[in-house]
Amino acid sequence: MLEADAGVGIFFGISCGLCLGWVLRGRYGGFANLKNLAEKIPTYSPGGHGDYKMVLVVRHDLGMGKGKIAAQCSHAAVGLYRQLIHSNSEVIKNWERSSCPKVVVKAPDEDTLRELAQKARGFGIETCLISDAGRTQIAPGSRTVLGLGPGPIDDMNQVTGHLKLY
Repeated sequence: MLEADAGVGIFFGISCGLCLGWVLRGRYGGFANLKNLAEKIPTYSPGGHGDYKMVLVVRHDLGMGKGKIAAQCSHAAVGLYRQLIHSNSEVIKNWERSSCPKVVVKAPDEDTLRELAQKARGFGIETCLISDAGRTQIAPGSRTVLGLGPGPIDDMNQVTGHLKLY
């Protein structure tokens, strides 16, 4: 009786392995392609040269709620990504290799956002200034968040390193 159960288990295990291999071969073109697919997954090398980050600068004087800030920061992050995905995919690749870090800092007013945007452009850093639609807490057209980067950490720190974390 025990020998029959062991035989069924072995048969079942081999059958599952063969079926899985057949499915993977059909879907991914074999195990060699699975290895290539795994190599394309971004990895993070802490402290390595060439690390990139994105900085989101929030206007503190508007008194936005946490949810509003989250939404406005999301708009800025997506805006930057969309601007760069086709025009400068190498920057996006470097940022993804760094695990897509994002830092949120606060600025006292709109003038500071404009000054930071100008300084960032001097470093060749992409900018995205978000204007609110005015449907909830903020007046229409109010500049709420400045998205910067992604860019090399050293350059980003020269532009925003003096600002406090939000």
